[in-house]
Amino acid sequence: EEIQKSISSVQVGYNENIYVILNDNNRTIIAGSVEESIGLSAFNYNKINNYILTKSMDGTTHHIAPAEQFEDTENQRFYYHMSYPVQTDGTIRGYIYLINNIDYIYDTVNESMQIMTQATIIALTITVFLGLLLSTSITGPIKELTLKARQMSLGDFDQKVSVKSDDEIGQLGNMFNFLIDQLKRSMSSLQQEKNKMETTLTYMADGVLTVDLSGNIIHANPVAKNLLSIKSTDEKFDDVIVNLTDTITIDYIKSKDYHGTYLAEKNGETYNIDYAPFMNNKNEVGGVILVFKNITEQHRIDRLQKEFVANVSHELKTPITTIKSYAETLLDGALEEKETAEEFLNVINSESDRMSRLVTDLLLLSRMDYEQTNWHKERINLQDMVNIAVKKLQMQAKEKNISMHVNIPDNIDILFDRDGFEQIILNIAGNAVKYTPENGNIWIEAKTTKKDVIVSIKDDGFGIPKEDQDRIFDRFYRVEKARARGLGGTGLGLSIAKQIAEAHNSTITVKSQINKGTEMIITIPR
Repeated sequence: EEIQKSISSVQVGYNENIYVILNDNNRTIIAGSVEESIGLSAFNYNKINNYILTKSMDGTTHHIAPAEQFEDTENQRFYYHMSYPVQTDGTIRGYIYLINNIDYIYDTVNESMQIMTQATIIALTITVFLGLLLSTSITGPIKELTLKARQMSLGDFDQKVSVKSDDEIGQLGNMFNFLIDQLKRSMSSLQQEKNKMETTLTYMADGVLTVDLSGNIIHANPVAKNLLSIKSTDEKFDDVIVNLTDTITIDYIKSKDYHGTYLAEKNGETYNIDYAPFMNNKNEVGGVILVFKNITEQHRIDRLQKEFVANVSHELKTPITTIKSYAETLLDGALEEKETAEEFLNVINSESDRMSRLVTDLLLLSRMDYEQTNWHKERINLQDMVNIAVKKLQMQAKEKNISMHVNIPDNIDILFDRDGFEQIILNIAGNAVKYTPENGNIWIEAKTTKKDVIVSIKDDGFGIPKEDQDRIFDRFYRVEKARARGLGGTGLGLSIAKQIAEAHNSTITVKSQINKGTEMIITIPR
């Protein structure tokens, strides 16, 4: 009973069972926490594990048997069994057998495992999330940079990357944006220069053609395309240059030293062809540039200048020769013959007047050429100005019995320089008097339109051949040189009249038929 009381007092928990077993033959349970077990043999009591009990009964080992863990498969519970021998004076008197339900330990372990598992899952989740966040923060900007760079490679330079940090990735983004800005400025500058060059090449008067070392046409501006009849830049240089000339060929192997000038003619026009090699970005010859310059007008001016010098020389030489020959004759004794001397002196005087008129006309043309003539434009009455000029010509007309008919309304005014308009009438009407035979007629008439005043000076004289009509306004040009020179003309009158008219935005045109007469038409803006 005392042992039973002790057991009851020391029982730790409801899930613990203690048994006191007597060391007799049956190993009888003499006390325990389960009353129904008292008096039973421990070997026959199903709660006690014989293996554990037997270990504690070993006479050679008087110590606590190792603890063993056993599972109650029926109830799915775990128990902890311990058998402890009780000795007195070295003799085993009995055994204390302890059974403890350790489910709570497993529950605790399971809970701990669940907590650890949950914590691990949470930690892994957080780690993965942070890893993804970190990788996204790194790979995201790199992917954006890659995408922007790909767009740039396609020619789209309006790209910017977003910079959200100041780390290496952020610095890389800032550098990318800086390079984009620099590249855009450079591309914009290059595009402007390209546009300027394209505009210059498109609207320049000269033809420009670029050919590579294989003879392929790289570029041709509109003038060159029209000149060489180029329909496509796929054409070869050797195939199109023959449309202009067959005297120019390019040795592409020696093209580095290939430069110079050719002259070519087409449809009556003259072209100067300058050519030289151009270098590529490797400082190697990339091809040849040819410039086609239309120098037809320059040639015409050169020709006219040569003709002008020749004509001036001739016009001055003739009267000078005449004056010299007559003066020498007078010096040789003709002065003694009064009539002869008087005749010779009249010729000298006439030739001197002729030279004076020539020089005066040349000076007038020179001033107009260099725009040094100051025209005083004012409203003048057309009838009055024509009458003034006709009066100055009446004496010459009367000598040839030429009738001058003037039909000018008195209400027509024009904006013109007085002296300039009088000079035009004198030169044109004066020519009409010179080249109209005796007993001829000259008509001077005028009419108005909405925009112009039209003055007509018509005669019934010799007329001008059709092939000469385009040149009668050229300096020193005469239809019949011998007769014109005999009439005292300088060959500059019509040229002067035309330049004065053009200085007043007016025009002079001619209509003429052989032996029927000539009509000069002056058109003046109102």
